[in-house]
Amino acid sequence: MISRFLLRLLALPLLTLGALPVAGQALRTPPKDPTATQCLLLPLDPVRRADRSGLIVEGEVLDARGFWDANHQRIYTAHRLRIYKVWKGAPGATVTVITEGGTVGLDRQDLTNTLRLTPHEQGVFFLTKANFTGVEQAGVWTPYGSQQGFIRYALSEGTAAEPFRKYGRITPAFYAAVEEAADGHVSREVQPNQPLTAALQVLSRRLARRQLALISDLGPLSITAGTGEILTINGTGFGSSRGTGYVAFRNADDGGATEVKPQDSDYVSWSDAQIRVRVPTYGLEGKTAGSGPVRVVTAAQEEATSAAPITVVYAVSTVQTNGTNEIVRPNHINTNNRGGYTFQPAANFTSRAGAPEAFQRSLTTWRCQTGVNWELGAERTGTVAADDNANGLGFDSGSQLPDRVLGRTTSYYQGCRRADGTVVFTVKEIDMVFDGEQRWQFGPDQPTAGQYDFESVVVHELGHAQQLSHLILPGAVMHYAIGARQVSRELNPASEIAGGRFVLKTRSFRALGCGARPMLPAPLVTVAPKTITAGQVSIEWTTTAECFVQEFIVERSQDTSSWTTLDRVPAGGASYRLLDEQAPEGRLYYRLGLVRPTGEIDYTGPQLVTDGSLALNKLELFPNPVRYGTPAQVQFLTDTDAILVLRLYDSVGREVGQQVAALQAGYNVVVLQLPAGLRSGWYMVRWNDQSGHRGAVPFVLAGQ
Repeated sequence: MISRFLLRLLALPLLTLGALPVAGQALRTPPKDPTATQCLLLPLDPVRRADRSGLIVEGEVLDARGFWDANHQRIYTAHRLRIYKVWKGAPGATVTVITEGGTVGLDRQDLTNTLRLTPHEQGVFFLTKANFTGVEQAGVWTPYGSQQGFIRYALSEGTAAEPFRKYGRITPAFYAAVEEAADGHVSREVQPNQPLTAALQVLSRRLARRQLALISDLGPLSITAGTGEILTINGTGFGSSRGTGYVAFRNADDGGATEVKPQDSDYVSWSDAQIRVRVPTYGLEGKTAGSGPVRVVTAAQEEATSAAPITVVYAVSTVQTNGTNEIVRPNHINTNNRGGYTFQPAANFTSRAGAPEAFQRSLTTWRCQTGVNWELGAERTGTVAADDNANGLGFDSGSQLPDRVLGRTTSYYQGCRRADGTVVFTVKEIDMVFDGEQRWQFGPDQPTAGQYDFESVVVHELGHAQQLSHLILPGAVMHYAIGARQVSRELNPASEIAGGRFVLKTRSFRALGCGARPMLPAPLVTVAPKTITAGQVSIEWTTTAECFVQEFIVERSQDTSSWTTLDRVPAGGASYRLLDEQAPEGRLYYRLGLVRPTGEIDYTGPQLVTDGSLALNKLELFPNPVRYGTPAQVQFLTDTDAILVLRLYDSVGREVGQQVAALQAGYNVVVLQLPAGLRSGWYMVRWNDQSGHRGAVPFVLAGQ
């Protein structure tokens, strides 16, 4: 079924970009269809934008510094902007520009449909005085309309683009168009734009040079982004090494009007005849790679474009750490003690006829096809979009949303560094805000002229909450654009369902450390194994609004690596109990497997049940004696993440081996690494962790 659906998707034509507008007219002329959106942006009238802007400047982003507001609820990013030209206003050589969202330490907030700037980006900024609650207002600016307040330059191509508009080369005609939009104000040069001049000179030489690079083929043509999947590009003339060369994908966030360059870490290999690169969802400017032709620019500034396009069938969201620049796929967790997330609507949402019902249908669409665990809860008070440990839902009030934005989702990420040094980002909270003045069709009827289908919009935004990014794939819910009267309420098996399942099975349903409890696969609410008496363990679990499950498998393990099936229980209830009447002594783990209609099995994280024989922060080794050739395992129950150091001594006190293991909070099993050629006899394992716990365990090695 999925393969047939994928073929149908691939047969759909990609959106084509119209002819480039005349530079002198582009800022005045709106797109042909004023109801079309990019994600949930509506076209912003250029005249309105210029009128509402106190500063219109050409500038370069020098840096980015995330900070909390005064209430420690919202993260913003401050950027110093070097000014090159001015059309309106009287700035100095630099100004400070504030954007919503960003990173402070290991806390991060990402907002959909919101401008994100990175150092060294250039373009034309339409700026208005910043007016964010809890943020110092004096002398700071923000782009009017957020994403639509910035015409971004592509220096390597010498072009400029913004949502809904793609310009030609950056020429005097382009600057004349900006001047016209600034009510006829003549531009004033503050300082020469040397980076732009240098980039245009390089481009001119590249266009004049005979192009020797050639892409012969690439694959796979159907691929995913943000998952680590590798695209192989074959051809000639790429150069023996990458150097300053790069691969460029179409930008899924704007339908391919601009390009996305991978991070340095995304390149796997580069030779004269072949390039292997991961398809990113967090490129150099934080953008997502989408469907379309792929371009290669070599270190010698030779260029090649693939004849065949790739099709990105789903894209998994990723975030980047500060400092180390690691790219991480976030995972959902159990925030509500009911398996996942509870969305709490504001009064202006519950009072809007049809809105709660449309949102509930949208939740069910995802929950009953991917297994993501979320629900609609009771009404809440307070500000919707704030880091307050509540998943808010509401319509905007005042200027909460930027001009011409239908709605947006905020994902609040909390990172931690595990004992092994790697970073985990969990989705600690999700907020959604929608335009309260828009003409919505709340369904289940179809939208009429001028209406936007609320359920289609919510299903799309819930895709972002599911941690999926935009696609250039008409017919997919996560396609970057939606128009008035368009209905897109059904998930595609090859795109949203496959992508959502990938996120859940590889991240969210797994215990990834740092103390966060993994999400329970829906429709589970609780799973509670407990010892009744010696040799008897009761496994109890509850569900709600059951769907997408046929039966439950109850399994037991003593080491979390080898599992024994105890029973299979048909679905169809709400409260379940199974008694394990032959539970072995010692430490036991239990888990549930949910058998999906497709035959796939989603497992809960292992849960420890102990008879009290294993003490906290104490090490045990089994089997003991250890037979040569049989793995020896160290068991350790810890109340926090830890680094465990093991030292092996022989009978005369000589150290004969050492190993270090990263532990997660809870029960851990570590294979003891015995040096090759170790003789039979008496040995001692001495151990310690960074919290000061220490001890020693003797054992006998037999059979050598």
